[in-house]
Amino acid sequence: MVTERQNEILNLIIEIFTKTHEPVGSKALQESINSSSATIRNDMAVLEKQGLLEKAHTSSGRKPSRAGFQYFVRHSLAFDRLAENEVYEVIKAFDHEFFRLDDILQQAADVLSQLSECTVLGLDVEPSQQRLTAFDIVVLGQHTALAVFTLDESNTITSQFLIPRNFLKEDLRRLRDLVQERFLGQTVLDIHYKIRTEIPQIIQRYFTTTDNVLDLFDHIFSEMFEEKVVVAGKVNLLKFASSETYQLVDQPRKIALEIRENITEEQMQAVRVADSKEPSLSELTIITSKFLIPYRGFGMLVVIGPVNLDYQKIVSQINVVNRVLTMKLTDFYRYLSSNHYEVN
Repeated sequence: MVTERQNEILNLIIEIFTKTHEPVGSKALQESINSSSATIRNDMAVLEKQGLLEKAHTSSGRKPSRAGFQYFVRHSLAFDRLAENEVYEVIKAFDHEFFRLDDILQQAADVLSQLSECTVLGLDVEPSQQRLTAFDIVVLGQHTALAVFTLDESNTITSQFLIPRNFLKEDLRRLRDLVQERFLGQTVLDIHYKIRTEIPQIIQRYFTTTDNVLDLFDHIFSEMFEEKVVVAGKVNLLKFASSETYQLVDQPRKIALEIRENITEEQMQAVRVADSKEPSLSELTIITSKFLIPYRGFGMLVVIGPVNLDYQKIVSQINVVNRVLTMKLTDFYRYLSSNHYEVN
């Protein structure tokens, strides 16, 4: 059991160590801990026996162990603090007009990566939970066309495709009508299921020749099933992670799945210290924070860094970026849903 004073000592050692990266001795704690040097050393020895501190070989000081960081995150980390000295810097970074959701997410990831000096990911709403609200096909040329999907009345995805040789103009219209009739208002998860179960039988009613139609469905809808992940500060991984981690970040579906498994639906923030099931992340810290995307659901900001982070500082930075990001997204979607022009 950790006493109140021992908890205070552990917190102070973590605070000092994450700033200096040097072992901390009892004398460095005396100004903040109202106890004698001998008492502090005894408490440090107890914390070491419990596996929360480690003794440095080159000095008499101690440093936090992995278990010590994990204990701090569970018992002492304040999730509601703001990095007030960095509020202006974050607001200024967002002080321009954005034209796409991706650009807003990328800016948030870039700002947070610069502040934290870690790798940062930005995740959109989980694809399976998004709803198809509009669909059309635009003919680009004699042999090519563009499928245009709108998800949640705001997120547009396009998929260019080669028009099958046996297709007529009427077939493209039938394809559009089929999607609009069967899929509008449905979630991406439901659409994925229907393509596998209902569509093979239904297309026979729409097309006289069904060759390549199912393959075409698979092709044009594949973009809609993909995770949208933006990355910032990827090069920072080279300081504290393996090449496998570096490669993992280039696999949106896999990294997004791992991130989503590290936070429950009810949680708004989660800190995982060296306990990921993914081998390339198992020695790292993953800090996840959800943010509201109006009318659509929750996205995520994810900080990936070493175990010996200044957790309180980074969580406070995330909170600042999260709040400014939410305000920017609110303005963005308010503009999208407003009647901002008139056509005579």
